[in-house]
Amino acid sequence: MKKVGSLYGYIKSILPVFICGFFCIGIFKITFYIANLKMEYFKMAAEFIIFMLIIYMIVHFILHRKNATLKEKLSKIEAENYALRSKNLSERKDLQEYFLAWIHQIKTPITVSKLLLDELEDSDTAEHLKTEMLYIDRYTNMALGYLKLINHEKDMDITAVELDKVVSPILKRYSRLFIRNHIYLIYENIGDKVVTDAKWLSALLEQIISNAVKYTKNGKVEISFDKKKNRLVISDSGIGIRNEDLPKIFDKGYSGFNGRLNQKSSGIGLYMAKRIAHKLSITIDAESEVGKGSSFFIYFG
Repeated sequence: MKKVGSLYGYIKSILPVFICGFFCIGIFKITFYIANLKMEYFKMAAEFIIFMLIIYMIVHFILHRKNATLKEKLSKIEAENYALRSKNLSERKDLQEYFLAWIHQIKTPITVSKLLLDELEDSDTAEHLKTEMLYIDRYTNMALGYLKLINHEKDMDITAVELDKVVSPILKRYSRLFIRNHIYLIYENIGDKVVTDAKWLSALLEQIISNAVKYTKNGKVEISFDKKKNRLVISDSGIGIRNEDLPKIFDKGYSGFNGRLNQKSSGIGLYMAKRIAHKLSITIDAESEVGKGSSFFIYFG
């Protein structure tokens, strides 16, 4: 069936040239007849045209066969590629579903561990365990958020959100680290609203606030809202970011010099923050100076 189709395609492609060739022969014959020219010259011209048509037919046939072979190979490669892509998507979906289930399951023992730690008497060991449990909970939530991002879930509820109701729970969650790292918090109720998704904005701000706490010791963290520029500013007096690292801090997996100093850095947090910002049509920017601290600016429209 393929050979018949290929032959039909070949004949169809050369037919216009042959029609044109024989039309030219007919015109020559009429011209020779009207002009009363010797027909042997017409015969030579006709033979030359037929010879060129035969050469064209042979060359075109060879090219047509090569083209048909290439098309068959390309079609086979595309089919194999489609099969591999389908298999890869299926395996990826299975893997994502497994990790989503795993993350939801592990949150139960994390919650139970927190409750058990709260019953322990205050001690350096207990305090240290509670801090590490906070990190475990944060990284679990980060993994869940990351899986949702790469799954392109459309679970957004865009509405007017009170910034204080988003910021305050994050600060409460990290209050233990503020105390442990001797960080002075400068934050007054903002009282303003922004149009966004509360859950995703919370995930974005948590990445920035947790970084501010992680890289600041015996310093301060300040959170304020600039009404004129419609932006939230989160500043710290921590170790800062080198100029050469600053343009890359939102890149996936990039942790920079500070990340190498701090083994808890994965290079995923700020990448997620940037992805979430894009998802919410928010602009996020940063300024920093080594030894003096960093400032992150979140622009709402």
